[in-house]
Amino acid sequence: MKRLDCAIDGCHATIEAESEDAVMTQVGAHAAEAHPDLELDDETVEGIRSQIMTV
Repeated sequence: MKRLDCAIDGCHATIEAESEDAVMTQVGAHAAEAHPDLELDDETVEGIRSQIMTV
């Protein structure tokens, strides 16, 4: 199981999924809904991926 806590200040969302790719799919949906001003460019995506933990 993979887990990611949202790094945006004040956001307490946690995403859990079976794989890193599944987490990243949910990250895209979460960002679009909760953080529409966040640009998911390559550097941001790489930083997000680096914060995914195995639980």
